[in-house]
Amino acid sequence: MRLEGKIAIVTGAGGAIGRAIVARFTAEGAAVVVNDINERAAEETVDLVTARGGRAVAVIGDITNPTEVKRIVQAALDRFGGIDILVNNAMCGWGPILRNEWQPVASVGLLGPWLLTQECLPVMRTAGRGAIVNISSVNALAGFGNEHLYSGIKAGLIGMSRSLAVREGRHGIRINCICPGSIVTPQWRKLEEDKPGLLDRIKSLYPLGRLGKPDDVAAAAVFLASDDASFITGAVLVVDGGLTAGNLGFDFE
Repeated sequence: MRLEGKIAIVTGAGGAIGRAIVARFTAEGAAVVVNDINERAAEETVDLVTARGGRAVAVIGDITNPTEVKRIVQAALDRFGGIDILVNNAMCGWGPILRNEWQPVASVGLLGPWLLTQECLPVMRTAGRGAIVNISSVNALAGFGNEHLYSGIKAGLIGMSRSLAVREGRHGIRINCICPGSIVTPQWRKLEEDKPGLLDRIKSLYPLGRLGKPDDVAAAAVFLASDDASFITGAVLVVDGGLTAGNLGFDFE
């Protein structure tokens, strides 16, 4: 198992992508601190993985609050004895963001990952190793007709990740980003209810002919967190079914 004996913190782990990451991590042998602000969702994730023999504990906390971030990290140390992996997955404000929503969304999308990273780094430096995986988005890489602040937040996460990767490499700490394309989650299902046929229209833009699944992101996260990626840091792994490569809309053959 690729993560045997590793200890991870996964934020936003009550959501579809976070839950899939926790499931894959525990299946690969990791013990996981399941963080979410939604207690019920976090407990459901824990119940799912423990029923399959995995090791996980729910730690409810607001990642934009420094005091609660310290408590989340301390829970990993107290319960499992260390921190090898951090996955900054939590996000809110998916879709267009209104001006008065900027601060809370930026806090979850940028401040939260920064606070958690800064709290985990001393532990990882002492151990001489660590892997941080930040979940960004293809919206950070190109415009898809949704010119909203979400894209800026996700682009900022890439910039932060690369700068930290350069600084922390000498400590054996790797920091990478995943940029998913359209991943079918309950949010997308709700949009489909409001706009029938939406997912089929979006799917037609993807060279692979389908939208992503939460497990597609989880598989990439396992790879970047594992020793299989031991010489990869500061990278942006695009998991988008070919969306950012282009499409055949202008193919006249």
